[in-house]
Amino acid sequence: MPSRGFARVDRFGNLVASQGVVGIRNAVHLSATGIEERPVTFGASCFKLDFRPVTVIATSIAHPDETAFGPILYTAGPNISGPLATDNNGKAIGCPAGFEDAAVVGRVTAGEGLRFPQGGFFVIFD
Repeated sequence: MPSRGFARVDRFGNLVASQGVVGIRNAVHLSATGIEERPVTFGASCFKLDFRPVTVIATSIAHPDETAFGPILYTAGPNISGPLATDNNGKAIGCPAGFEDAAVVGRVTAGEGLRFPQGGFFVIFD
């Protein structure tokens, strides 16, 4: 059974190719009261889709400069509300309004924060 949507995203969080994706935005830092603050520079992307996914699966794309300790990709969806994760300073991050259908976060080993794999990632929405 084919997926309902997909996205190919480069290491900077830019959408390279997609189907069923209306838009992509960087996650945002959240205040203690959950109010959106400044965008997260890299390592966490939120998606607006033209359907509501049940499953979100992401995988790294191979790159010769990636190490065995590259980021682990975590996914979330649908209807993301509240914090997704924390950055390397312990600050909560979440999805901006309108982009809560799905998210991918690239978590690097303890203390190093967030980033995406060198080759980017591929995510399937179903």
